[in-house]
Amino acid sequence: MRKLILILLCAVSSLSLAATQDLDDRHLRDSIFRIYHSMPVDTARIQFLKDVFVRNIDKDWSAELLDSALVSAISMKDVESELALRYEYFRYYTFRLDGENMDKALALLKEVCYRSKIYENYFLALHYILQLKGTKGDTESAILESQQMREEAIRLKDNRGIFLSYVTEGKSYLFARNIEKAIELYNKAAELPSLSVEDELMIHQYLASAYYLVGKLPETITQLEAQRKVVDGIISENPALLEPYKHTLMEIELMYCKIYLATEEVLNLKKHLDEATKFYNDDYFSSTKIAYNFSWAGYYYLTKNWDKCFPQFELTLSLFKGTQPMYEVDMRRIMGDAYADAGRYQEAAETYRTAVLKCDSVNKATLRMNEETVQANYRIQKALLEKEIGAKRFWQIAVGGASLFVILLVWGVWRVSRIYRELAKSEREMRESYAVVQAADKMKEVFLHNITKEISVPLHSVVTLSDYLCQRNDLSMEMQQEYSAVIRRNAEKLIDLIFNILDLSRLESGMMKFNVQEYDMVQLCTDAKMRVELQEVSVQVDFFTHLHALPVQVDTARFMKLLSSVLMSPKGSREPYEVQYTLDYESESELKIVVTNSPLFMDADNKREREIQHAINRLYLETFQGDYQLCKEDGKLLIIITYPIK
Repeated sequence: MRKLILILLCAVSSLSLAATQDLDDRHLRDSIFRIYHSMPVDTARIQFLKDVFVRNIDKDWSAELLDSALVSAISMKDVESELALRYEYFRYYTFRLDGENMDKALALLKEVCYRSKIYENYFLALHYILQLKGTKGDTESAILESQQMREEAIRLKDNRGIFLSYVTEGKSYLFARNIEKAIELYNKAAELPSLSVEDELMIHQYLASAYYLVGKLPETITQLEAQRKVVDGIISENPALLEPYKHTLMEIELMYCKIYLATEEVLNLKKHLDEATKFYNDDYFSSTKIAYNFSWAGYYYLTKNWDKCFPQFELTLSLFKGTQPMYEVDMRRIMGDAYADAGRYQEAAETYRTAVLKCDSVNKATLRMNEETVQANYRIQKALLEKEIGAKRFWQIAVGGASLFVILLVWGVWRVSRIYRELAKSEREMRESYAVVQAADKMKEVFLHNITKEISVPLHSVVTLSDYLCQRNDLSMEMQQEYSAVIRRNAEKLIDLIFNILDLSRLESGMMKFNVQEYDMVQLCTDAKMRVELQEVSVQVDFFTHLHALPVQVDTARFMKLLSSVLMSPKGSREPYEVQYTLDYESESELKIVVTNSPLFMDADNKREREIQHAINRLYLETFQGDYQLCKEDGKLLIIITYPIK
């Protein structure tokens, strides 16, 4: 009975607290509108509602403030106020990550900007829209729209729009993991003349993040110091500006925390975490709150303070709410490592399992989205081309018929007959193409069916062993470690398989991005030999060539990956291999690499993975007019690679 009374009292208290909070919000809103209606009808009352909205943007009723202010601005024909309010509408939906209404608000904002010929807010909003699109994985579309944004800004002669287009395209390349290209675009933005203080701070921040991602920590710290110097200079001149720049200072400190987490410098990490705490605010966007709480979780991880570490990880994961899925997967892996270090292997296995499942779903969704995007762009371009061709032919016939109808009547009849034959021929070609497409679709279905089986094997191992670890309490420490190692090995195999499938898809669709530069092929082959011997103790590699140097235009990272794939033994294999490969001229314009006894021929247990790897290597070389052949000579299995020298 006492428990029942206590529960009822708690329920009544909660309802009373919620009702009181709701009542306070209504009183605040009503008070604001009473003040607003008591003010004279001028721009001051519009500014009053706008300022109150900024302070209450997290409240759902704050949109009512913008509605009333917008009505007044339109009635007064105050275009500048209307422009500012339209941008605040965009910020309102951005705060809630409401993508559909963000697009609608952007369209209305663009109309007002074009009408007033003031474009800064429009380009800034478009910048945020494309960033959001990049975070969701649609990087190809974001890059294309960023380039169109720059063309539009150049046409409108808006320097801020040009700056934001470079930054947005760089950010999109960053999401696509082409970090060097992102740094190049950021530096182009930094070289633009007459940058504002805010733009200077933005470009320092983005360059710091990009340098950090490629592991250039000294350059990262240099950018952070430059950014902090600018902010400190502003605040020293006007201390009242500390509040508006708290978020910028917070971002700087969080980047320092990332660096010292990576280098495991606990004292420096704690110093910058304490500094970040001074600037922390619950009103920040989720990405900032995630980075802040994750930094604390990392600090507790390094100091082995498990009582605080795991609750901090859980708090950080609760802030994602479906955004930044790959970042969430990485964090779950780190949390799994923390559980393993703490000796809590059951929780570690469960965390790894969740990470693998989420990673699988994210990669499938990304692959599906990229395929749909490519197909949609192809259909759009094809429709536009057909429309343009049809219009061109129509005008040719119309002009010719109007001007030379009598003289060229016979020619006109012949022309119509010819067009009819061409259309009939085009129809036949389309039918043939459609049959080819159907056959290709059937082959893709067979491929997907087979590859699903390949994916299900390691995934089944991970799930089965994880369940076994969770259900059995009598396992020895050695058995738990062995099962954990099997789980990790299968998870890595699954991830490698998925990334290979993504590479194969990009190569087949022509969407693979390359970074081609001149490099010495002799040095590249030597580097591949050293890399394999460092990573694979069971493989002995012998490299032979009479050439001292052979400069070629090549994507070094992709070619290194190709060489590694034919030289390295399969993951988990301990069988010793002896691999030989030679480098020579095939002709004056081509080089030739011959690999003998490649481990790719020896891996009998992973036939599908080998087929995928051979397909990736073949498509990559064919992209650059090279060749990839598998053959047998004198009882030896050979891989012959040819590649153009110029």
